[in-house]
Amino acid sequence: MVEKRKIQLPYRTVQKIKAEECEAFFSRKPNYALYVNHLGEVRWMTPEEAEQQHEFFLHEERFLHRLKKKLLFKRPTDLDKLPPAERELRLQIRKYLEETYDGRLSAETARLIPPEWEHELTPDAIENIPVTLEIIESIGWNKYVLVGLVASLLLIVGILVYFWQFESPRHGRLLVKTNVPGTRVYLNGTEMLGYSDRELANIPVGTHRVSVNKAGYIAIPTVQEVTILPDSLIVIHFQLKPKQSQIVGYLKIFADQRDSYVYVDDKPFGRLQDQELIALESGRHMVRVEKSGYVTLPAEKLVTITPGDTTILILEQVPITNRGRRRLTTSPLVNTGTLEITSNVSGAKILINGKDTGKETDYVFTEIPLGRHVVQVVKQGYESDPPQIEVVLTSAQPNAEISFRLLQKFEKVSIRTNPLEGDIFIDGKLMGKGTFEGLLEIGSHEITFGSLKGYKTPRPQTIQLQPGHPIEMTVQYFPELHILAEVTDDGNIQVKNGEIFMGYTLRNRGFSASNEARPEVVYLERLNNYFWKLGFAFPWRNPKGNDAIKFTFNLPQKMNYEQKFTLKLQAAASREEKYPLSLTTKVDVYVKFNGAILSYYYEPQFLEDLNGMETVEWDITPYIRPGLNSLVISTTDDNNVFYFIKRIEIFN
Repeated sequence: MVEKRKIQLPYRTVQKIKAEECEAFFSRKPNYALYVNHLGEVRWMTPEEAEQQHEFFLHEERFLHRLKKKLLFKRPTDLDKLPPAERELRLQIRKYLEETYDGRLSAETARLIPPEWEHELTPDAIENIPVTLEIIESIGWNKYVLVGLVASLLLIVGILVYFWQFESPRHGRLLVKTNVPGTRVYLNGTEMLGYSDRELANIPVGTHRVSVNKAGYIAIPTVQEVTILPDSLIVIHFQLKPKQSQIVGYLKIFADQRDSYVYVDDKPFGRLQDQELIALESGRHMVRVEKSGYVTLPAEKLVTITPGDTTILILEQVPITNRGRRRLTTSPLVNTGTLEITSNVSGAKILINGKDTGKETDYVFTEIPLGRHVVQVVKQGYESDPPQIEVVLTSAQPNAEISFRLLQKFEKVSIRTNPLEGDIFIDGKLMGKGTFEGLLEIGSHEITFGSLKGYKTPRPQTIQLQPGHPIEMTVQYFPELHILAEVTDDGNIQVKNGEIFMGYTLRNRGFSASNEARPEVVYLERLNNYFWKLGFAFPWRNPKGNDAIKFTFNLPQKMNYEQKFTLKLQAAASREEKYPLSLTTKVDVYVKFNGAILSYYYEPQFLEDLNGMETVEWDITPYIRPGLNSLVISTTDDNNVFYFIKRIEIFN
């Protein structure tokens, strides 16, 4: 067996290495902060953990330390460039931190771990390497960081001087954000720049009109005017709202030049080649198609859009140079036409004028008699949108193309209840106990649940089923909780489902349990009952500190906390029982739950006015959490009367 050697590093260096690795690790975890005690020992903790460590308080970092942390610890130290002893020590500390706080090793750390350590440290040995505030603040500036800062500053100055000699750029950038992805973006009504939610470069400096277009949607606003500045990014927003399907139809345009621009009611709709169908509101619309160097015949066309139908518009385009030679030709008599029928789901049966054609989508009929035809498509388990389309083939327009959208009638739904099997009702009908798996019709359904003794019944839920989007639900039956701490009528303390501690608070150091400085149970003759009495903690100290009660309880970890939790407090202050030498009756009490102050606007009333206790409630749902929960009630330094508590309750 090879004897392992000790790490050849001074102990203070070992402390600094641990401090640097901890700073680097926890600087990447925003919920952790540095806490220090009166001995100068430091510890990185979450606010919840600090709440349980009464001797530690939050350390306020100075500006230079924060700057140093950002520059030195932004990335972990490159272990490959270190001496072997320091490299091994840092790697062991890094391994310990990742396994302890992340529960796993990062890929980079796992790659660097050797088959065997020269000097292996146990987790306890690493944990017991002391780190103090003095060690943290002694970590010096890395000379390479300083050199890099100076070099970066000189480089920036050089670049600014260099570019100052040239004319400012003549282009800027534009980012158009929409709530519907893939929306086309147009500049000045004609030029398609690209698509929304992507940075569009090389936009000429100056003022431009920007518009967007997406089939089936209406843009709000329709147009925005922007001023592009040199080498800058301008961000604008459009809201797209779906057009109501019952008032929307479609327009399909056939023209010779597919790169022509389309305008409907003088609004740009992009290039013809970019869209097969144009969604328009039902009614009459003026359409024109333009391309430089060509004449469109007719120049404008008034079309009528019918809800759910596709209107076909055929236009002719001739070059301007050939316009004089254009001749009218007489077309031969046409008795049949072509009809192309498509759907978003293939294999749908095609019916024309109520008769089964024996064909399925997608299909092109090449010899359809001229005239009016009603087309339907049918597929089991699907619903056609629209239910049917009417087309008219004429000798002038013998060709047509129509499209159907097939929507699923049913979708899969899976519902489970935990931890017990409860009755599951769908639209008022019992559908299962503990589990339901099946198909439900597309649309809205109300899900309700049966009651179980000792548990809160889950709230009803409404689900909206959409085609292609199955729903899985797991619903929790949460135990009915009643957490209580009170002084009974015979002067005893009763606690249910929790644990209570007596102690004090001192400035900003949080709660400290104590058998000496603590609230007392007293008897009030006026009310003929017993209460906790809270006032100052140490009459001989300055500051005197304040009496405090800490009430803790645990909640299950694996539960869905969609419950309302309420804190109810029965308490009151006393106008007659003031602090010694106090001339005023100032009441100031704070109520803190899981680190959050609940009592900014809490002004306890006086028991002399009430002839009893005041009942106050807080909704603590936003602050409740699985595991350990903590409530602290304390007087403050501004308080100068005694405060009495009878009962503390928490329930759902």
